[in-house]
Amino acid sequence: MSNEVLYRRWRPQRFAEVAGQEPVTRTLANAVAQGRLAHAYLFCGPRGTGKTSTGRILAKAVNCTDPQGGEPCNACDSCRAYLEGRALDLVEMDAASNRGIDDIRSLREKVGYAPGSSRYKVYLIDEVHELTAQAFDALLKTLEEPPPHVLFILATTEAHKVPATIISRCQRFDFRRIPLSAIVERLAVIARAEGFQVDEESLGLVARKATGALRDAINLLEQMVAFFGPRLTAEEVRQGLGLTGDPRSRELVGCVLGRDLAGALRLLSSVRDDGLDLRQFQREVVEHLRSLLLVKAGAAAALDLPQGEAAALEALAKDASPSEVARALRAFGGADLRSDPHSPLPLELAAAECVLGPAEAAVAPAPQPEKVVPMRPPAERERPAAPGPAARREAPPPGRAPAPPEPRPVGAAPAGEPTALEGAALPDGDGELADRIRLQLRQDGKQDRQRQTVSALLNGSCTVLEVTDQELTLGFFRRFKFHWERVESAPNRKLVEEAASKVLGRAVRLKCVLLEEDARPRRSGGHLVRAARELGARVIIDGG
Repeated sequence: MSNEVLYRRWRPQRFAEVAGQEPVTRTLANAVAQGRLAHAYLFCGPRGTGKTSTGRILAKAVNCTDPQGGEPCNACDSCRAYLEGRALDLVEMDAASNRGIDDIRSLREKVGYAPGSSRYKVYLIDEVHELTAQAFDALLKTLEEPPPHVLFILATTEAHKVPATIISRCQRFDFRRIPLSAIVERLAVIARAEGFQVDEESLGLVARKATGALRDAINLLEQMVAFFGPRLTAEEVRQGLGLTGDPRSRELVGCVLGRDLAGALRLLSSVRDDGLDLRQFQREVVEHLRSLLLVKAGAAAALDLPQGEAAALEALAKDASPSEVARALRAFGGADLRSDPHSPLPLELAAAECVLGPAEAAVAPAPQPEKVVPMRPPAERERPAAPGPAARREAPPPGRAPAPPEPRPVGAAPAGEPTALEGAALPDGDGELADRIRLQLRQDGKQDRQRQTVSALLNGSCTVLEVTDQELTLGFFRRFKFHWERVESAPNRKLVEEAASKVLGRAVRLKCVLLEEDARPRRSGGHLVRAARELGARVIIDGG
């Protein structure tokens, strides 16, 4: 008996033997038959889907002396050399361990040599995304215009790491995950040829565990045979793969969707008492719910289910809607067993949420909105309200929060008050206009470091004392004398004047003065306090 592992012994030797990649293999076979070969190919896709095997078949086909419909004959001297692993004109390179620029330079030097006994010298570079940026640059020109006797085949599992300049010089083929039915069919062929007695259910369990990778599936099959012998049952395969296969997972789904909380909790208690792996049990429950969701949504064809399985899933929750199944799937999928994998509490909470959540929501009273009574600052309560349209606005109906105040234009004052644009002084105790100028500087300075610096100099260090038709007066507190000196410099002054002109809508000059420490009150709380004041709040303790 040969000691070679099964997946190497059963590598496909013709394009037709590559499982689940018909679009790719048919295109390549036609290209060989018609003599329309590209100088470089890029094979992308998940592991175990046939990229390297297809590259070797392509290398063998282009050098075959008697190709049949694009397929290698596997009988000529060239094909036998490939089958026996002694083909000198196939150069396989692992880019994960030969990823530097020196390796690519060595490859470029050897590319010019003619093939020994074949028509083409084929370079098969696996995991090409592992090459360094400098190595890719060194390969670029050779890949674009190789000698006529050279063929490049690049394979990768992470195409997004391959530079676009490389991809654009290759014919790209995307390998998909192999369908479940194709994996089962290939495993059955291998099992018959190797003398294994494995039923279809067991092959299906192995194929599902492989998640679309045929190489993984063949390895798992060989592992099961090594452990249990050449005669495999479904129960042995479940045990060997770590699958509980417990029917209580499906029974739990039926209890949850049938709103039987007591039955669901009893099932979870029995699963815990029997010592089952709760995380694996959770995965099986989630898988049942996912399959059921696809069946209820009319997408059962995406599951590759055996005959009768879809009908059994439909009968499991004939009265449940897709939204209820989706809610259960979300609850059990989010159950966190990482902190204590032996406690069924997360699964019990998920079952309770599915059963009790909608019922409690239906009988729970709708929350009533709180009645908001706005509070005006003392200055506004002492000042009589100015007559105007706002004073004649109708009061909101009972139980309804008052409408938020309408925004006013930049630089405009509330109705009934003098505006700074008319030449009146504009006190700025809360720093609103100064903040607007600072934010304008920051917005204008997304790509300008100097404007960002000036914006930081205005942050909390000054206040607007007066705005006239042509002048803006900023008062800097004495503890920020350094900020005052920096803003007074000509370049920074010009930037502040530009920002202030945009905010006020007209050109103004900047005047900076240095205040005594207590000449103006400090701002308390910043923008959060200002927003609260606009909503009617009153400052009780000033932390400024």
